[in-house]
Amino acid sequence: MRLLSETAIQPAMQHVEHVSLSNQVLREIRSAIVLGDLAPGARLTFRDVAQRLKASVTPVREALLQLVAERVLSVGPGRTITVPLLTRAQFLELRVIRVVLEGMAAEAAARQAEPRLADELESIHRQLDEAKMARNARQATIQNRAFHFRLYEAAALPALCGMIENIWLRTGPYHRYIFADPSKHIFDNPSRKRGAQQHAHRRVIAGLRVGRPADVRLAIETDILSGDPIILPQLPEDTPDRVRELERSLPDLEMLSRALSDGKTSSPPQKETGHPKGRPASRRKLLSTAAERRQP
Repeated sequence: MRLLSETAIQPAMQHVEHVSLSNQVLREIRSAIVLGDLAPGARLTFRDVAQRLKASVTPVREALLQLVAERVLSVGPGRTITVPLLTRAQFLELRVIRVVLEGMAAEAAARQAEPRLADELESIHRQLDEAKMARNARQATIQNRAFHFRLYEAAALPALCGMIENIWLRTGPYHRYIFADPSKHIFDNPSRKRGAQQHAHRRVIAGLRVGRPADVRLAIETDILSGDPIILPQLPEDTPDRVRELERSLPDLEMLSRALSDGKTSSPPQKETGHPKGRPASRRKLLSTAAERRQP
C-alpha cells in the first residue's frame, strides 16, 4: 500500500486547519451579530475584527465576505463592511418572512415533538425569566434565541432552519432593543398582575403538551410580532412611495400585532391528530403599515 509522503500530508493538514479556523471565526461573527453585540451601522475592518477574535486576517476576511454574500453585512463607501441599517419597511418585510417560516417550523415541530421537548423549552424559558429579572439583557437574548431554535430544530427540516437562521442574522442587531429594558418583559414572575396575558413561550409549551400544533404556530407568530412596539420606533421611516409599495405588495398583511396578543385569532380548544382543516386567521393578516406610521 502506498503511503502519502510527509510533504504531501502537510499541505492537506494545513488546509483542514485553515477550514476549521475559518468556520470558527464565522461562528463567532455570526454569534456577535445575532445577539446584537454589533450595533446597526457598525463599521467592521478585517484588522479590527481579527484583533478582537485573536485570529489572523485571512479567515476573518473570508468570513466577513461570506456574510456580505449572504446579505447579512453590506459593503459601504470605500469598500468598508458595515452592519446594515434597516428602515421600517425593510424590517417589516423580514418580519413577515419570519412569521411565515418560523410558524411553519413551529407547527412542524409540534407534529412530531417528543414529550421531553416541552420540558426542555420550559427549562430554557425559566432561564430567560431569570435573566430578565436579573436585568441581564444579553443573557436574556441568548436564552430567547435558544428557545426558538430548540423548537425549530425539532421540526427536522434543516433547509428551513437555515433560512430562519439567515433572517435572524439580518435582524439580529435590532434584538438588542427588545431586552434593553428587561422590566417590560417580565411576564411570568410571581408579582405579575392577575389576568395578565401569558407569555407566548408559555403558550408554545402548553400547545406542545396537549398536542395542538396550530396553537404552537399561533404562539410563535404572536411572539415574533410582540417586538414591533419596541423595535419600530428605533428605525428610520420610509418615503411615502416605499410605504405605498409595501402596501401594494402585502395588501392582506394589515392586522395590528395586538390582535394576535389579544387572542382574537385563536381557535376553540381541541386536540389535533391530523392536518388542520384551515390555517389560523393570523396567517392572513400580519402586517400593519398603519401601525408603524403611528409610532413616534
